[in-house]
Amino acid sequence: MGTSLVRPVAGGAFLLGVLLGVSGCVTSSSRPEPPETNKEDAARYNLELGISYLRQNNLQVAREKLEKAIREKPDMARAHAVLGIVFERLEDPKGAEREYRRAVDLDSSDPDSLNLLAIFTCSSKAEPQEALKLFDKAIAVPLSVKAANRPMLYTNAGTCAKAVNPALAENYLRAALSLDPRFPDALFQMADVSLERGNALQARGFLERFLAQGKATAAALWLGVRIEESLSDTKAARRYGDQLRKDFPESAETRRMFEQSRSQG
Repeated sequence: MGTSLVRPVAGGAFLLGVLLGVSGCVTSSSRPEPPETNKEDAARYNLELGISYLRQNNLQVAREKLEKAIREKPDMARAHAVLGIVFERLEDPKGAEREYRRAVDLDSSDPDSLNLLAIFTCSSKAEPQEALKLFDKAIAVPLSVKAANRPMLYTNAGTCAKAVNPALAENYLRAALSLDPRFPDALFQMADVSLERGNALQARGFLERFLAQGKATAAALWLGVRIEESLSDTKAARRYGDQLRKDFPESAETRRMFEQSRSQG
């Protein structure tokens, strides 16, 4: 069962603009330091530089700029949240959790910081029940207080809930799709949880809607194989399998398909 959550970098790049969107257009090619003004302006400048370096995957320099921003303005919640992303990508889970928690402590009404801490709690700490409390807090923040990508929040909550309560997961995912019927991550996760709950026909429908959004992924094709096998449609399962082998010959999903084929004789 797929369990990847929508993250602020890599697969969930759209959140980068939400969480990391700050005023101005500073880049790493800009002059290295602004004229001395005040600590708040300097902190904002270094935050923007840190974001720019993070986007370029220059993690060590991103860390330096973000830590400098925090020294200049220790209560800048967004700098702590972005630094948490850097630490997570540097494979420093203790540092990541510390910064995510600090961001939430400083601004408990920020759904993006709550989302980051919830993802970390679900994925890295394997504590889905605690993570769901954080997702619910993020979802409960009124839009009049803070803008948020609500389909993403519901999708992440649903993805996290799959391991402990598939019915609850489906409720979250349906809420995401009620807000955005074309939200790809929610469509994929609904296909996955539908198959898990024994409704392969429903799973087929959601997967077809997901595939209609764009290029197939290895995870989606492997899910298609399993859905069609559940429906005893060997021809459709074979089509998905052939595409999986052709487009993603080195993927983990292709290896699983070969292993399953061998185990079945």
